[in-house]
Amino acid sequence: MMELLPPAPYEAAYTPSGCVIGFAFDAQCGLHAFASDRKTPFQANPNHLSFVPEGCDVYSQSIRGGEYLRIVLDARASEWPHRDRRFTNVVDARSILVAEQLRGQLIWGDEDILLLEHLVGRLSERVTAILTGIADGVNALGWMTPRRLRLSLDLIEEELATKLTVARLAASLGLSTGFFSRAFKEAVGKAPHDFIIDRRIARAREQMGSGVDDLSAIAQEAGFNSHAHMASVFRKRLGVTPTEVRRSFE
Repeated sequence: MMELLPPAPYEAAYTPSGCVIGFAFDAQCGLHAFASDRKTPFQANPNHLSFVPEGCDVYSQSIRGGEYLRIVLDARASEWPHRDRRFTNVVDARSILVAEQLRGQLIWGDEDILLLEHLVGRLSERVTAILTGIADGVNALGWMTPRRLRLSLDLIEEELATKLTVARLAASLGLSTGFFSRAFKEAVGKAPHDFIIDRRIARAREQMGSGVDDLSAIAQEAGFNSHAHMASVFRKRLGVTPTEVRRSFE
């Protein structure tokens, strides 16, 4: 089973019947608990991977939520190494590319079963590598603490419709542009420029889903230079035009 959950507040408690791979496209914060009644606060990075084994009780709640890919695997728990282990908030560059491809398949409804199977297999391989401790390219959080990252993410959302620059983000933390860019990519798995483009696409999609028809106004609100610029980015990143995306909400 695979589903793409929308960026919305949520509260969920469940015991998965199979191993669960999760991928959060947005930063998230709230309360969670695993195999326990003890709920603890969490603050997770954008583009993070998580894994919960079969039969592990899960509770999660967030007043903000975020776009989230959830995959319940058919494979038996015994087929997984370290099947009693779990992890969350792991930023893995290879997983980001696969998760984005899966999201594209689910959003546009043009589901290629063989491709989906292949992509889920690749994501499963990354989870296995992380569980066994042999994953390369898994980034540490390093200098970018949760507080510093939250400040940067909030500033991006506040100024997304403006001529936002990486230099502006770096200056807000008193850093050089180069050092900030390295620290941000280490924490999020993407360069600041690419992440800002992702957020502009997400905001444009939200506007389309809320019923706004004027694509030029949507482009301006999301921070694109023009409707033409937005269309170019959509075709490059998503393989569709803004008009096609808007029609998918009708």
